[in-house]
Amino acid sequence: MKLYHWDSFERRFLSVPVRDHLPNGECVRLISVEIPKGERINAAAASDDQMICLLSGSWRINIANSELVVRRNEAVIIPSGFNHSAEAIEDSFALQMVREHGPEEECLWGV
Repeated sequence: MKLYHWDSFERRFLSVPVRDHLPNGECVRLISVEIPKGERINAAAASDDQMICLLSGSWRINIANSELVVRRNEAVIIPSGFNHSAEAIEDSFALQMVREHGPEEECLWGV
């Protein structure tokens, strides 16, 4: 799995809505995740592509029998069908972005 460091990307703003960059029938759901140090997220298979972006703290993530440490301002993309689990190394807050297929009006919100 590839680890992305947000600090190494040039910041730019899109002049068009994000939905213009998604294929028809696809959307992205944002989920906020707050996990205290030592808590685990049980293994699960991703039903759709997802990206986890850590805004604070750090996680130890197991993806497809590989271990990866993700820290603040880093992100990892988990492809559909891959088993993954995580443990918070320290108190953490993350955004999980899940790419979904379905009616657009069902996906235009965040949790």
